[in-house]
Amino acid sequence: MPRRKRYSSPFEFIDDDFDDDNCSQSSRHEYPPVQRNAANARERARMRVLSSAFGRLKTKLPNIPPDTKLSKLDTLRLATMYIKQLKAAVEGGDNTNLNEK
Repeated sequence: MPRRKRYSSPFEFIDDDFDDDNCSQSSRHEYPPVQRNAANARERARMRVLSSAFGRLKTKLPNIPPDTKLSKLDTLRLATMYIKQLKAAVEGGDNTNLNEK
């Protein structure tokens, strides 16, 4: 059980509560609402672009049905594995062509 702060006078309790309210109000109003709304809009737009890019990346992965729900991390992992497989196929294909000549 947490201990309560002891006050030497009843007015300290009132003053502390008053200061806490003022501090929390000032921190809430640190940025004007217009700036906060603009920042929120920019963040939403950034997230829309990012989600769209992950959606496009998912459509390029082979053997993944379109209705499959993948996390961003899973999408990146599958894309990385696919790129490694393509790289191995290209490098393996180049080696076989050199050996045949």
